Amino acid sequence: RLLDLDKVRLVAAIADTAVAQHGVKPTVAFACHVGGLNLRRDRAFVDAMQRADLAYADGVSVIALMKLAGARSVERHPTTDLGWETFAALSERLGRPVRVALLGGPEGLAARAGEVIEKEADAEVVLAEHGYHSDWAPVLERLGRTEYDVLVVGLGMPNEALWTARHLDQLPNALVLTCGGWFGYIVGEEKRAPEWMRNSGLEWVARIAQSP
Repeated sequence: RLLDLDKVRLVAAIADTAVAQHGVKPTVAFACHVGGLNLRRDRAFVDAMQRADLAYADGVSVIALMKLAGARSVERHPTTDLGWETFAALSERLGRPVRVALLGGPEGLAARAGEVIEKEADAEVVLAEHGYHSDWAPVLERLGRTEYDVLVVGLGMPNEALWTARHLDQLPNALVLTCGGWFGYIVGEEKRAPEWMRNSGLEWVARIAQSP
């Protein structure tokens, strides 16, 4: 089930749910795009997606199907935009800079993304870890010892949803937000498409052009 919400109401729903459940249980927010549609018959992926507290649309094909099913308010919600707004909403509700943990990408990318986030958002990055581990136990132990409000997982779909579902019982009671390749955008390794391409649903063309 995907939320039929515009961006303002989606950000509010994520932040409100995360604050209400903080310290009680993890809050999981998953994006569903065409990769999710392609894996709709993969039982493990579907089960992982169903563990989300909030699932939202990121992709014109998903939105088109939602509208055919009767959705009225849905908009495209790429985490490249949603992440910044979620940080701001959480900071506002908590009355302090949001504490952020970053997980994903090759060695060093999450740390570099964290430096940019601290400069551009009302946020404190308390942990940054790469996403290429054969043994996740030490990382999960570090996460368990770290006080954070949101864990941003950038392992790409479906891996980030499967990883979250697999380890959810070991994660602190904070927001888990999956983000795909957002860290690369944050540090400038990838560029956003022009606004007209984003608005017309053609951002995927720009992504393919940059990374065939």
